[in-house]
Amino acid sequence: MRQTFAHLLLLPFAAGALLFLYLAWNDSDYAPGIIPFVLVGAVIWIFSPQINWWWYSRRPPELPDALRVLLERGSVFYRALPPAGQQRFRHRVALFMMGTDWMPIGWPEERPLPLDIQLALATPAVTLTWNEQEFLFYKLEKVVVYPYPFPSPQHDYPHASELYAPDGCLLFSAEQLMASFLHPGSMYNIGMHEYAKAFVLTYPDKPYPTLNAPDIWERLEACSRMSRAHVESVVGLAGLEPLPVAIHHYFLFPQAFRAVLPEAAAALDVVFAGPSLR
Repeated sequence: MRQTFAHLLLLPFAAGALLFLYLAWNDSDYAPGIIPFVLVGAVIWIFSPQINWWWYSRRPPELPDALRVLLERGSVFYRALPPAGQQRFRHRVALFMMGTDWMPIGWPEERPLPLDIQLALATPAVTLTWNEQEFLFYKLEKVVVYPYPFPSPQHDYPHASELYAPDGCLLFSAEQLMASFLHPGSMYNIGMHEYAKAFVLTYPDKPYPTLNAPDIWERLEACSRMSRAHVESVVGLAGLEPLPVAIHHYFLFPQAFRAVLPEAAAALDVVFAGPSLR
């Protein structure tokens, strides 16, 4: 496990408890000295997520080199940022990875969710909230990741992604997620799709475009070369709404999206401009 600030803060109290335990072994008069060290250490342990968040939000951690390479490969949005913006993006991704409740289910062995999968989900989330002060989705902070498509109580057949608001969770298949992240534009990105839905739920009052034209799916295909059949086959669910698909294309195919759907692009410019520009 990677050492965190809370772990380092805990070390002197653990050392103090061990010292008094050693002294009490030979002289019981030292036994009460253990108590304050144990109590403070327990408080640090219990509140270690909050302590770490307080510390790292002020001193953002840097992504490891291997994850920086993956980010450069997988994010059109990141590559278009200036160097200072890229650093800020990396810091937000690292904090998002730290602040999300990752829940791997169905993997062959018990282990934390691999960092490349965390990165593939943090990247679209940070992209969508780039101009927002708050970049975590606190009402949807639980993220369940299966290795392959999965059934759920809401859809009892294998599918690749889902947002279930009553439990505050998003669910993903790592297989489809990583295939789309590592080859951006060649396969519909389920991470961007579900976090687009999460963004709409989090900010329901923004001026989203109305996408009810009879040919909307044809126009969405024209700017992405992704048919409705492709999108729904990747997600694994039929009857998808066009708005999260439009948001996906707005970020992954920006020039083509503006050419084919200029009014929707103008509306999404306002949506994703952030509060300071509204």
